[in-house]
Amino acid sequence: MTEETLHIADHCCHLISCGNTPACLLVKPLGVFERKCLREECGMIAERTSVPFVMAAFEVEDFDAFRHEDPKTFDFVTNALIPNLLGRYGNLPLVVGGYSLGGLFALWCCTQTHAFEAVAACSPSLWVEWWSGYATANPPQAHFLYLSVGDTEEKTHKKPFSMMGDCIRAQHERNLQLVGPARCTLEWNKGGHFNEIEQRKAKGFAWCISKIINGE
Repeated sequence: MTEETLHIADHCCHLISCGNTPACLLVKPLGVFERKCLREECGMIAERTSVPFVMAAFEVEDFDAFRHEDPKTFDFVTNALIPNLLGRYGNLPLVVGGYSLGGLFALWCCTQTHAFEAVAACSPSLWVEWWSGYATANPPQAHFLYLSVGDTEEKTHKKPFSMMGDCIRAQHERNLQLVGPARCTLEWNKGGHFNEIEQRKAKGFAWCISKIINGE
């Protein structure tokens, strides 16, 4: 595993390579709380797949900065980050993923562009008030759609987490109608919203890689 840190446009980006010749490029927003565990997360992905990959994680300070009304971060991803990655590694399939608000951003990205083959939206914040109507009118354009959530997230009286179960089931039903059961999944993990975050993201990215490379 090797790591390179560089600035692309106005973002600090971490490129972590697992394997000699990558066959897939993984893109994710990197919140402050995730940065210490980035290499650990990549190691967990590598444990779940033998396919070489590069993780491109770009730092964000405030996840609200890429809410759907503000296209700045999306413009960075599509107009700066992706061209840089494809110029470095060639025309490889792209996966976008994230956790919580990062998962919401990843899923929203796929409604705006067909650049991504797959999305790993892990415990995505689908409880935001605008998502349900938006998602119905703007289906994701990725070919493979991974969702996950903790099995106790909805078993709390605290909002918004108590809304997660219904929101994630509704999105999975949309995904099933869009791409069919062979190309989407909803995985229920043990625990609440803040349990085993890196492991959950690793499972999502590994699922996407497997679907893209092996068609499984």
